[in-house]
Amino acid sequence: MPESTSAGGAPPRALLRRDLLRLAGVAVTGAALAACTTSPAPVPTTASPGAPDDPDLALRSEVAAEEAALSELYAGSAPVLPAALRATVTALGSRHADYRAAVIAGATISATPTASPTSTGSASASLALGRLRAAEKDAAASRAAQSVRATDPELARVIALAGTGAAGAAEVLRGLR
Repeated sequence: MPESTSAGGAPPRALLRRDLLRLAGVAVTGAALAACTTSPAPVPTTASPGAPDDPDLALRSEVAAEEAALSELYAGSAPVLPAALRATVTALGSRHADYRAAVIAGATISATPTASPTSTGSASASLALGRLRAAEKDAAASRAAQSVRATDPELARVIALAGTGAAGAAEVLRGLR
């Protein structure tokens, strides 16, 4: 089978279009879920994000640490990927620094990443992509649970969007080979 076609015989551009449509569907669903809630609106607090009296301080730290760990996993996986995939995968990984920054938003949190597997020179690209996809799927599930725990509606929205992004990234990674 020529390298310019996917498993189904469609050109790679069709695969990319399908992945983008899946990603858009996941994003729309995530945004709708983040906007629709059956619980009453939490009472806004006067605490600054990350201040000692911030009721979401532990949650902010938890999410920030997990996002930092995902960034490190992507950075560790990049060297074993072929050049054709490296740019796409690096772009997917860079989102996690943005999510981390949005979660801590002005807070003075120095999250240390949780331990995550790192790639070695002998690891194959397929294994690295599989690890990244599994990590993104886990992150999507984790962010869904974490967004419900947030008392700050803006923090809940940011965490839900990070989860939606993780689910979308898992779908994109599924299509890469």
